[in-house]
Amino acid sequence: MKHLNRIAAAVAFIATTFLFSACGGESFTDPRDGQKYKTVKIGDQVWMAEKLKYKGNDSYSWDEALVACPEGWRLPSKEELEGVVSDTSIDYTWSSTEKEDLSLGAYVKDGDKFAYAFKSELWSVRCVQGKGELQRLQEVNGHKVIRIGNSIWMANNLNIETPTSICYLEDESECSKGRFYTILEAKNICPEGWRLPNKKDASTLINKLSKYCKEREPYKHALEDCSVVREFWGQKMGYYKEDGQFKYGTGSMIIGYWLLSDGNTIENHVDLRVEKIDRWDFKGKFNVRCIADTEEKKEE
Repeated sequence: MKHLNRIAAAVAFIATTFLFSACGGESFTDPRDGQKYKTVKIGDQVWMAEKLKYKGNDSYSWDEALVACPEGWRLPSKEELEGVVSDTSIDYTWSSTEKEDLSLGAYVKDGDKFAYAFKSELWSVRCVQGKGELQRLQEVNGHKVIRIGNSIWMANNLNIETPTSICYLEDESECSKGRFYTILEAKNICPEGWRLPNKKDASTLINKLSKYCKEREPYKHALEDCSVVREFWGQKMGYYKEDGQFKYGTGSMIIGYWLLSDGNTIENHVDLRVEKIDRWDFKGKFNVRCIADTEEKKEE
């Protein structure tokens, strides 16, 4: 019955769109830029019958798409698009629904099916009338975040100044990419509500990223070459040796991060080239990427 309802809704959408074109229909004018849109009513919802073209722009990243619709309109969910729009002319349109266990990605409608895309990709928007409720977990304790499985990671390397921390190439303009810390600083550097990830967290992260890479880019054999990995870290990788020299990872993708090991020892790093975690007796400086110390995580 639910399937039949979806088919009926799709037919209604197509028919209503056709009747709109033939008979005039309703319309909405975006007060922000004066752009006029045809609208159609399907069930108890009013949809834009055209792609959003705010200020002449017809493609948006997911972050932009969430807030692109005019006041009183919002980005539809995957379920709403499934239930109302099966018209294959509605292609590569963002939904507000994130991929269940990877907040780097969200679902887009591709003809009569759905795929997930990275949020940095540019796709169209079809607004539905109603108050928007952002599904994205934007911040935790004032920090931008990324959800990987059940874990919530900081979206960026930590950038808290300490007496001995340094920025990439010791250039202050590079500090936004994260600072490098000694083992003693890393132990207590995560802000309140956050903690240093442990070996289990890092293993889960590698396994999740590997899974997504095989699903999305099966032709790429090395994890370090996968787009989802670069989307997660988004910056060159490396570490500072004890003598002060910066060491680049092979392909800039060796992940030099402090991790909490057994007890209070923190001498591990993640190496994406071989998809494993190694332990070093290391006296140099690594980046720190904190993980949210949530109640959900504590219960696992």
